[in-house]
Amino acid sequence: MTLLMRGRRAELLVALAVTAYLFICPFAKVEESFNLQATHDLLAFGVRNVDKFDHVEFPGVVPRTFLGSLVVAGVSRPIVWVLETVGGPKFWMQLATRWVLGMMTLGSLVFFSDGVGMRFGRDVSRFLLLICACQFHLLFYMTRTLPNVYALALVLLGLGFWLRGKWQRCVFLFTFTTVVFRADTIVLFAPLVLSMLLSRRVSFLRMIGWGLSSGMVSLALTVLVDSYFWQRWLWPEGEVLWFNTVQNKSSEWGVSPPLWYFTSALPRALQMTALLIPLGLSTLLPTLLRSRSLHDITWSFKTAPFLDWSVFSLVWPVFVYLGLFSLLPHKELRFIFNAIPILNMVSAVGLAKLYRSRSKALLPFVGAVGCLFVTSLGTLFLLTAAQSNYPGGEAFVRLHQIAAKERDLPRSVHIDVPAAMTGVSRFGEEFPTWRYSKDESVATTEQLKQYDYLLTAKDPTPLEDDF
Repeated sequence: MTLLMRGRRAELLVALAVTAYLFICPFAKVEESFNLQATHDLLAFGVRNVDKFDHVEFPGVVPRTFLGSLVVAGVSRPIVWVLETVGGPKFWMQLATRWVLGMMTLGSLVFFSDGVGMRFGRDVSRFLLLICACQFHLLFYMTRTLPNVYALALVLLGLGFWLRGKWQRCVFLFTFTTVVFRADTIVLFAPLVLSMLLSRRVSFLRMIGWGLSSGMVSLALTVLVDSYFWQRWLWPEGEVLWFNTVQNKSSEWGVSPPLWYFTSALPRALQMTALLIPLGLSTLLPTLLRSRSLHDITWSFKTAPFLDWSVFSLVWPVFVYLGLFSLLPHKELRFIFNAIPILNMVSAVGLAKLYRSRSKALLPFVGAVGCLFVTSLGTLFLLTAAQSNYPGGEAFVRLHQIAAKERDLPRSVHIDVPAAMTGVSRFGEEFPTWRYSKDESVATTEQLKQYDYLLTAKDPTPLEDDF
């Protein structure tokens, strides 16, 4: 524990965790498909050959912005060039682009943690990263090309500026994220704005000015860039907002109980570290744990306030955010990614309180370390389960291994929907002479006969006699 408090070892630990998750689970699921395919197409075809892009044939339910993929592709370009030069497998390029996204998001997390350190002390900053490293979901998803992850990277930067008192930069980043990547970021942004106004850190008129100017710049950028790639005038996140709220079609993907985030999502994401949150929020509870006599307990109740206002004043917008999101019928853990780092900040404050008083009361600190250990065990279990979620990707890699001797021959592969949804991407198309098809209209035996290989989740036994 003491070793992690020195230098940048905590940052190295989370970087290693993010990288390990990437290599252990290198494939991507359907939710990540658009941005992953867009990144591939930008690297493979450039910005001028839009007609070759995957989204032209498979546009998805709603359009998404290309801005995140443009940034990731641009930053990844030197690494991809090296891989192409040395003749590495094409799939390595998928790992490279996802690793770049992971390191960018991790950089935002470190920026946020440094801001936490300025507020509460360097040890709290280190404990925040340690808690994140023990958990599974936050670091696992950092390399996932989801709109929520692009939004998370910018939200963490915004929160870092918020903690530093850089209000204008915070407002710009939250506005940009809301307009471009995830409109539901407004659910967290609104309570933050309210907290700034209530504390009189920013005047109402100045806040309006910052918001309007940031919104216009963000809207102009996404409309101009994305209209080019989609070949029609559009505001992608505006169409997503219309689909999810006005048409209320997000409910078609499933409905969860109102308290699902508190009874299922957060317990899975935070695991045993959630037990540290009350200690971070309270001044009284850590004081009671240090008490050695009845007199100490009585004195604690008389002198120590229950709430630690320095912490609660920062975290109450997140509680509002979670409450508002709970009103929406369709719920997923990734929708509340933005809350996890702030809740971990509270846990880190609680852990630091026990760490600083360990000479007076060692047992509570040992119990807190035990929470981290049990959380790490839970993370190993979740990681093991996650490995089995990508049968399509594993089959795609295996196909290229089995048919490696035919790499220079003209061959055709049909990829069915389940395979495409569970790990297949254009980065996995290793052989240039092969033709890969995801044509969803192909269903009959006669249609399937035109392909040399079938990547399918269906039982192939009934088809064997026809081939």
